[in-house]
Amino acid sequence: MATEQSFVEVSYQANADLSAKQYFLMKRHTTAGQCAIVAATTDIPIGPLQNKPAAAGRAASIMLLGRSKLEVEATTDIAIGDKLGPDANGRSIKKTANNDIVNAIAEAAATSATGDIITGTVFPPVWFGA
Repeated sequence: MATEQSFVEVSYQANADLSAKQYFLMKRHTTAGQCAIVAATTDIPIGPLQNKPAAAGRAASIMLLGRSKLEVEATTDIAIGDKLGPDANGRSIKKTANNDIVNAIAEAAATSATGDIITGTVFPPVWFGA
């Protein structure tokens, strides 16, 4: 069962309807004060979206630090303790390569599935050193 325990959250304005993107990773938008869904593995995530803003300009609550649910892409199996970071669609994936961006540790496993929701400990992004 996925769980949440917030320690630090911030609020940005959604750049679009993000109602279907709860627990996806968000990044800073090019417009000041706005956020957008992560769209590349090299995007630097703020953290996972905690609510469902249904239109541009609505408040998007993003977790910076704490335990959160995460939407994952597990075509490569995820085990408890794996390092997670962004894929090109805003989901969290297992990271193993040198210089990958990492912003969470898996607290649950996921296998062979896209769209599973697991718990992760979220922290500010760092670059993985393999």
